Amino acid sequence: MSPRARRRLLIVASILLVAATAIWLVHDWIGAQLTIAVLEWDERVDSLEVERVLDTLALQPGNSVADIGSGSGLFTRPLAQRVGPEGLVYAVDIDPILLAHVQRTADEAELKNIVPVLAVEDDPMLPVPVDLVLIVNTLHHIEGRESYLATLRSYLRPGGVIAIIDFRAGQSPHMKRSLQFDRDELDAWLERTGYRAVAAPEFLEENFFLIHDCPSCPAPAN
Repeated sequence: MSPRARRRLLIVASILLVAATAIWLVHDWIGAQLTIAVLEWDERVDSLEVERVLDTLALQPGNSVADIGSGSGLFTRPLAQRVGPEGLVYAVDIDPILLAHVQRTADEAELKNIVPVLAVEDDPMLPVPVDLVLIVNTLHHIEGRESYLATLRSYLRPGGVIAIIDFRAGQSPHMKRSLQFDRDELDAWLERTGYRAVAAPEFLEENFFLIHDCPSCPAPAN
């Protein structure tokens, strides 16, 4: 191949790479916008009874919270209002586009106590332990659920609480069995990983709602 032909080939390859990257980014952005629309759908918002959930958790000004799987920020923003300017809410997600949306909506609401955290699949990557870990309709997306719950021990302060909301049997919109689990399974995982049942409010129709503390948290560093 001549040098001129090689240069042309490199130019074409570069253009194709840029085009493919642009398509990928647009695809991800569109997917995130659809996710936000679903997460903020009126029926879903009503069914999760956000304010009643937060009333149940009895948050105090100055508390620190990790909203794991924060998505569109449906719980993140009300959490930030509950803990007040002296408190802190970590919006934890593996999708940077969703985290950017949370940051933008926090800025619009003038909430200065929300910190987006880009997590990885098996670790929330929190910078410090918190008083409350809240996981709403997210645990079923995590593959190693029991292992993940064990990892969370190092992110809870002494006296901290973990609250999990997920779909009741027969209520999940996901057809794949791998995206479903029942309350008995979750109870067993929580018990084996050192959590202790505190309450199981029953007011959510489509979801179970479990609250556990962790007497031996945080887990000792390895």
